[in-house]
Amino acid sequence: MFNKKQKLVTTVTALTLGCGFTFGLTPAFADSNKINTPIHSIQNQEQEPFTGYVISIDNNYLVVAATSTKDEALIYQHNWWDLVFQNKILRVPVSDSEHYTLGEKLNVYAVGWTA
Repeated sequence: MFNKKQKLVTTVTALTLGCGFTFGLTPAFADSNKINTPIHSIQNQEQEPFTGYVISIDNNYLVVAATSTKDEALIYQHNWWDLVFQNKILRVPVSDSEHYTLGEKLNVYAVGWTA
């Protein structure tokens, strides 16, 4: 059997969640004051530089490793996952008209990174 306190908690929880979802609002415990940023505002954000050496090239992407030397970068050419966990690797989309070589040093500027 439920006591009065358990009934009260159950009722308040049900009303909070029920009213929140019924009226198209978030539940009371969620952050409902969040401001949605329009997509075009990404263009106004500051770009972050990523400098590294090209260690892999395919038709659509380059893999750039942020290492101190070209030789160190080329060591990771076939096992670059070691650098992923250190946030020292970046896949960069490229078009067919762009030509890059292994070991080439690049400065890449981007608005956001994904993990």
